[in-house]
Amino acid sequence: MKIRTLWGFEGNAAKLGTDSDRVRAGVVFDEADDEYAHVLIGKGLAEEVDGKTTPKANKQAKPEENK
Repeated sequence: MKIRTLWGFEGNAAKLGTDSDRVRAGVVFDEADDEYAHVLIGKGLAEEVDGKTTPKANKQAKPEENK
């Protein structure tokens, strides 16, 4: 899975496909382990950078839905 780090942290170098356990913010990993990548995304440390993802759309509230 291709991910980009949002924060610097110390992670598992083998699962990220890098030499160092220390990771800086803004680094893109092309071949990160899928399970480990999902853990990092869930913790807010990384985001997926795949061309297949789409931005989340918010449903706009209509006046009759407002309380």
